[in-house]
Amino acid sequence: MRYRRSLLLHREDAPYGLVLRLITVLVPAALLGTGAYLVSTGETEGGLVLFAETVVVALIFLAVFPRRYEVYEDHLRIALGGPFGINIRFDQIERIEVTGRTAFTMNFVTRVTRTYVRIARKRGIAIAITPRSNEEFVTSANQAIADWRRTRVAGAA
Repeated sequence: MRYRRSLLLHREDAPYGLVLRLITVLVPAALLGTGAYLVSTGETEGGLVLFAETVVVALIFLAVFPRRYEVYEDHLRIALGGPFGINIRFDQIERIEVTGRTAFTMNFVTRVTRTYVRIARKRGIAIAITPRSNEEFVTSANQAIADWRRTRVAGAA
């Protein structure tokens, strides 16, 4: 399936909550600080290792934390850092809903909240996301899925 040629219908940024912001700042800062301390005490090798770990941890954070949640005409995309992303075809989706229930999901959430968007897939584990506006995202996604299903039925006839 060629995702690049699909029409973008809706895009929402992934708002970062306080907890995630603290994690993304404090963990690399602690590694840098500890590395600087080791270098200042003569443990140059240990300090250099911590500096390298800081770079690796920062790159991992940049690569795996969601940036945007997007609805296309035939799939959903969770845009991660750089070229990375998760594409979910509409034929793999059972339903999309706003929920507050605790469930076993693959989490691409960026803030602590009482409600989140749950993407229930036909096979595999559900996906949890937290767009800026849960209701707006769900409405757009469900409308796109309904349009996609309607065009598939019309095209098959």
